[in-house]
Amino acid sequence: MATGEAVESDWETQAQVDLVLATTGATMDKVRRWRREGLLSKEIDWRPQAYHGSVVRYPKGTCAQIHAIVALFEEKDLVNYVGRRLWMHGFPVDEKFWRPRLKFMGRVADRIARLFPAFVDRFDRPSSPLTFGEAAAVKIGEARDIVLSRIKRRVGVDRLPAFAQVMEDVGRGDFVSFGHVVAGEEETSGRRVMVDALDLQPSGRDSILGRKLNLLRLLPIGLDNVSTAISMGHFAAIADAPAEEIAKARDDARNGVLIGFYLYETNRWIYGDGAFGLRLLAWIARKAPDTMIDGMTLLMFRLRQVPDAILPSDKIAEMAKQARDACIASRKLEWLWLNDPRFSEILNPKRIKLAFADQIMLKLWQRELNAIIVQGTEKPLFGSNHES
Repeated sequence: MATGEAVESDWETQAQVDLVLATTGATMDKVRRWRREGLLSKEIDWRPQAYHGSVVRYPKGTCAQIHAIVALFEEKDLVNYVGRRLWMHGFPVDEKFWRPRLKFMGRVADRIARLFPAFVDRFDRPSSPLTFGEAAAVKIGEARDIVLSRIKRRVGVDRLPAFAQVMEDVGRGDFVSFGHVVAGEEETSGRRVMVDALDLQPSGRDSILGRKLNLLRLLPIGLDNVSTAISMGHFAAIADAPAEEIAKARDDARNGVLIGFYLYETNRWIYGDGAFGLRLLAWIARKAPDTMIDGMTLLMFRLRQVPDAILPSDKIAEMAKQARDACIASRKLEWLWLNDPRFSEILNPKRIKLAFADQIMLKLWQRELNAIIVQGTEKPLFGSNHES
């Protein structure tokens, strides 16, 4: 049975809401309008009081959502835009802002899945002057799409057919592995092309205490899982699933991308652009178009049905939180390195990478860093257990 304190924690008071309104410049009239428009939950709790009328309480998270609404309206004064962005950030909004979009995206995906095999087979005819990979490479080379243009720059026009071939296998649900690589053709192999397209090379180079993310080893496994999920099809039907299940898939996709973003930002100033092969995930977190977010949500819903494809949702969420905490701590160190002369040498990226070589070097570095901090009458940054 829940305690009174636990029940209270599920709600926010009128006083808390009033404080947010004073901070943001919003009004209760706007809050009522936002509730009517579906930007805020219509659920409220009226609790009668013996001598003071009644007390109004709002669902937990209302204050944060009001902050987000005000900020989003400053970006673009459109209700649909604000509602869509709120949902993408995990806030509860009316279904009209997200379910029709997912339904449309699902129908498009199902239609492509039905027509794609026949379309590809047209290029297998002896009379066809180009293979599907070659024809797709031409289209990618001409595309102005923000995603494809980045891939084209990384892969190069001459290797686009190999990229298109891998994506064909994944899209048809036929991908299992990259297969055998012919000696002398490593640069044009499907594996190498995908590594370059996704900017994963640094994941095989950068390490902390000898540990690497090993994204190169996980790449074929991940593509296999994605291929299996795509082969399940029926993406339009996902949009009819309960809102809680769709929100779970959205959160899994969002937290997965945030893990990559936070880890990239944690290490970028130390290891440089492309740190640990996470630059693409960081870019998706910052600039992914809405259609990509819709597609990722649908795909994540299906990936949850592939055995052992992804971690449990609570584990993904916890990892995102830990990555965010690490990012905040790292940015504090970067600020000290850039702005405090005492730390210009000890927090130099080259020095940090040397400290990350092994446990002994790390402990010596932490000890020296703590000594500098203590001299400034600050609390030591690292405890006696040498947490990192």
